[in-house]
Amino acid sequence: MLGVAAVSLLAAWMVLLGTAWPMDAGSVFRVLVHALILGLVCAYCVCAFRGILSRLSTRSAWTGAWCVVMVAALAYSWVAGLVGAVLGFGPAPEAHGEFVAKSALGAGIVALALFRYLHVRTQWQAEMLSESEARVEALQARIRPHFLFNSLNTIASLIHDDPRGAERATEDLAALFRGGMRASDDLVPLADELELARKYLAMEERRLGQRLQVEWEVTDLPSDEPVLPMLLQPLLENAVAHGIAPSPGGGTVQVFGRREGESLVITVTNPLAPAGSKPGQGMALGNIRSRLVLAYSSLASLLTHEDGARFYAVLTLPHAQTADR
Repeated sequence: MLGVAAVSLLAAWMVLLGTAWPMDAGSVFRVLVHALILGLVCAYCVCAFRGILSRLSTRSAWTGAWCVVMVAALAYSWVAGLVGAVLGFGPAPEAHGEFVAKSALGAGIVALALFRYLHVRTQWQAEMLSESEARVEALQARIRPHFLFNSLNTIASLIHDDPRGAERATEDLAALFRGGMRASDDLVPLADELELARKYLAMEERRLGQRLQVEWEVTDLPSDEPVLPMLLQPLLENAVAHGIAPSPGGGTVQVFGRREGESLVITVTNPLAPAGSKPGQGMALGNIRSRLVLAYSSLASLLTHEDGARFYAVLTLPHAQTADR
């Protein structure tokens, strides 16, 4: 719609430029209507040729789209000028060529600028996607080594005393690694993300025993809500590594989820680490924030705070209907 408006306004300016003034309101209105329809016609023609253009190289596709705009602008302006002349409000016969040229020139200039903007934006999005994938890989590389080591030790300790528990732990570990292989921009149902989070905490509960207690309150969240993968597990890994593991008595990790207006809010909270514990570097939180900006812009956020006894990570995501607007 922005492109249609820009084409329409510039086409109207080109047509009005050099026209004898003052012009009555009816004439100005007719020019603006012509320009608006011109913008819509150009946009429709580009959409109609989208299938053909998508099979071309990037440079050829942009050039082809611009040529479609120019042909559409010339054809429509020619017909509009003739029809207007017949009905008594179009350009005079000697000014018909100038009218067509100005309309096509206005459409061509705006289309050139708009396509250049879209091309640069596409390149930027591709770079951001690559960066996001690199961040997810860095997150996975950070989580996997020590988590895999701890999980294998846990499974080994269960084999003799609890073979069935060792089997379940192996299945959970396989599910976690299978979930970690998803592409960083492939949205998954929130239910799947929560299930992987539960499996992660289940593995940690087997390792830490009674030191780790978990409370879930997420029944208000829509299970089919599409979300980015690997959002919750890094937060839970932080909660266990920096809140539970350093404390001799352990503690409780709580996960709360609720709807707030047009947003989904998920809070992960854990006890603060004892004084003198090694602080985290914040890499996981920074990576999640960067991915949220890329996927949702300003509609999503990850905020953290402490209240003296507990640490809170508050993840806010837009409801799918909001994000699509």
